[in-house]
Amino acid sequence: ATLLLPANYQSDRRYPLVVWVYGGSMLSANINRYGGSGNEHFNLQLLSSRGYAVLLPDTPLSMGTPLPDLAKTVLPGVDKAIEMGIADPDRLGVMGTSYGGYSTLALMVQTPRFKAAVMDVGIGNLSSHYGAMLKSGVPLGVGWAEEGQGRMGGPPWQFPERYVQNSPAFFLNKIETPLLITQGGMDVSPSQAEEIFVGLRRLGKKVVYVQYENEGHGVEHPGNRIDHWKRMLEWFASHLSASQQQSAR
Repeated sequence: ATLLLPANYQSDRRYPLVVWVYGGSMLSANINRYGGSGNEHFNLQLLSSRGYAVLLPDTPLSMGTPLPDLAKTVLPGVDKAIEMGIADPDRLGVMGTSYGGYSTLALMVQTPRFKAAVMDVGIGNLSSHYGAMLKSGVPLGVGWAEEGQGRMGGPPWQFPERYVQNSPAFFLNKIETPLLITQGGMDVSPSQAEEIFVGLRRLGKKVVYVQYENEGHGVEHPGNRIDHWKRMLEWFASHLSASQQQSAR
């Protein structure tokens, strides 16, 4: 993993930790990339400069088991940051965009350890995403789900149980982490974010949904980027209390 230390880091303090996750990636290679994520909008120095440690873990995934694999690869990295005396185990957050949004949900349905989460343009139901179609008629989700990032190895009618077991949408009742969902209204499949929001709201979970009507698969307009980061920073600050640093020992 790559670990960004908070500004003015002191070795005798524990800090809130935010995990930036993107399943299937080797983010340890980003150690010399300014901002960590490799995504210009998600400059994670905006978190480290505000008192957060930021963990970017390697997350190798196998065909047919991306959801459990994410817990197996991410949580040991979190444990290590705690063992090193850097992360406060009671102030853990997680966030991701696109497949990283799926990865965020996948972790949330498997553990209550995270106290705040942000899912940006994410995916929660592999079965419904399989049927996503571009305006041109191109089936966006077929190749993605069968042999691409979805890692299902075939269509839903061939592996129905596999699609269910790897779709966070079927396990929303297990989520305890407050979630901020952000989504572009012009994205090819905003219904994925809406499906998660509707489910969590139906369950009475703490969830906020923000849609940027003139954005696609990501936030591009400067004004929206400012608003997006302001909301994310406020979300983590309200749940992780970055200013309340604790002694490591």
